[in-house]
Amino acid sequence: MCLIASSLLLVMAVFHGSGINYVTDLIKESNADDLIKNIFPVLFIIPTVQLAGFAILGVIASTLKHQANKILIPLSVLVFADALLAFYLGATLPGVVLLVPAILFLLAALSNSSLQKAPA
Repeated sequence: MCLIASSLLLVMAVFHGSGINYVTDLIKESNADDLIKNIFPVLFIIPTVQLAGFAILGVIASTLKHQANKILIPLSVLVFADALLAFYLGATLPGVVLLVPAILFLLAALSNSSLQKAPA
């Protein structure tokens, strides 16, 4: 589950990052302040790096046994928060796609918890 969720996040990071040139050109052609024109590319790339980082954490969590929940539960919450932000910004499809890894990370944490409690 973690690898599927991480793959989805990595694909989203690649798609988001691929739009940097297009969005940067749009903002440069706009009548926005020079400050906005200069900082916007950096602000745009932050979610790309964040999504890739979340994907890496998911891969790391998939290699852990008993300690995985220490990563999976906060990771699920953070990805869910990103989904809520996407919905808030009107990005319905990215919001829905972000819900999938959030749920998968949570399910992985729950299944890991049930495996730890099972008698040996």
